[in-house]
Amino acid sequence: MNLKSIWSVLEECFEPLNDGAYSVWREIAQEQGFAPGWMTWVAAIFVFYEEPFSLEEFMHLFPYGSAQVNMTRFDSAVKQGFMAASSGNKYRAAEQGKYWVSQLILAAEKPLATLQPLPSREFQKILEYIRRLISASLSAQDPPSTFGVSHYYKNMHPGDDASSLRLFIHYFGTLDKYRGNAHRATWDHFRIEGNQWEIFSEIWGGRNNTPDKLLEDLSFRGITRDEYAHILQELVERGWIEENAGVFRVTDEGKRIREEAETLTDQYFFAPWSCLNESELMDLSNLSRQLRDGLSG
Repeated sequence: MNLKSIWSVLEECFEPLNDGAYSVWREIAQEQGFAPGWMTWVAAIFVFYEEPFSLEEFMHLFPYGSAQVNMTRFDSAVKQGFMAASSGNKYRAAEQGKYWVSQLILAAEKPLATLQPLPSREFQKILEYIRRLISASLSAQDPPSTFGVSHYYKNMHPGDDASSLRLFIHYFGTLDKYRGNAHRATWDHFRIEGNQWEIFSEIWGGRNNTPDKLLEDLSFRGITRDEYAHILQELVERGWIEENAGVFRVTDEGKRIREEAETLTDQYFFAPWSCLNESELMDLSNLSRQLRDGLSG
């Protein structure tokens, strides 16, 4: 059974639901005048809710931005009343922040009420399979770490009586965060910052290969063009990328490193999927395709 193909179909189910939620959230953020970078404190509350967390702990789960930018955003959220400072240089959600996160969730849930992409019995089977994958993942040995993943699964669980689509979004989000930790486990030993790895991945993927393109596509990170140029130069010095007339491409050594990271990510991420037998994986594959078709129909 091709586990990557099953995961790919589940992603195709999740992405339009996630995009719809972000669209609604952006409208609310604009209406309420949330400061730029508002998704930083929203994401933190999604994961940690009332639990205090440090910047380092946040960056463990969301490593691809700038620590300095995120600290500035959290400090701004404290001034706006969405976050509060906690002891030990930590942050925690303030009542106003928890309120607005709950409002964002409610607003995103409204369009789901009219969607019935699968009969209830079939949808419950998908949810049960994914619950088992989550349980196996959260109890697996390191690597990858389950830090942040277990926080999110517990703190943002909508309750077993939530709609099937709402549960699917939460369960997929949990596995997706576990996959993120699996990927991080493949590059942490290079002693490289998350934003450096992200830029390296952009060059490897051929999507954004100049500082201007990086700035345009990743503007939400809050990183400047000069900072992108500096990161690119650091990657050149590592021998992972090279420049030709202002355009960057990955070197053979860079390809080897990045492709090894992809392979190891899959090994880490899919190892717990052995909790499902071949027949169950086939069933999950078929049901996931039906869910995808039902959502797109």
